[in-house]
Amino acid sequence: MDKNLKQLIYSAKGFEWDSGNENKNWIKHGVSISECEQIFFNLPFVVNIDYKHSGIEDRFYALGHTDLGRELFIVFTIRNSKIRVISARDMSKKEKNCTRSLKMKKIPKFKNEDEEREFWSVHDSTDYIDWNKAKKAVFPNLKPSTKTISLRLSESLLDELKFLANKKDVPYQSLMKVFLSEKVQEEIDKIVEK
Repeated sequence: MDKNLKQLIYSAKGFEWDSGNENKNWIKHGVSISECEQIFFNLPFVVNIDYKHSGIEDRFYALGHTDLGRELFIVFTIRNSKIRVISARDMSKKEKNCTRSLKMKKIPKFKNEDEEREFWSVHDSTDYIDWNKAKKAVFPNLKPSTKTISLRLSESLLDELKFLANKKDVPYQSLMKVFLSEKVQEEIDKIVEK
């Protein structure tokens, strides 16, 4: 993997969501923020950088899958150590089977992220990106977005949780997240198996 690309990937520590990108992929393609984030943590995950169109900031193209196996094509940049998703949609048939080389079309210059998002929502990336040159990628410092919630538990359940956490020498909030994560994954696995 290219040294500069590797440095950028290692610098990514989170995600940037705002009114410019948080709902547009959901409205256009039914791809949620959490699905966009999930592909960065699931393997295989392949990334290609577009050096020709990386002017002010680098543009990356990625193929990956969500926790439920939904295969996505994502365009993103890394800005201030955060991944900013520009466009996200389901992979086309050609993207799913991108093993053959094609004569690549030129990617146009975009005036803004909205124009770029619109372009990728209707164009197949395999016409523009040689996915055979893509590299498998792992973002070792990347953390998923989190949201603070309020949760009411019975005092007895909370006491039991604190007891278990004390035995494991971890904060009870962390243990609760582990238990919740394991149970959610167990339920997702049951759905995927069907």
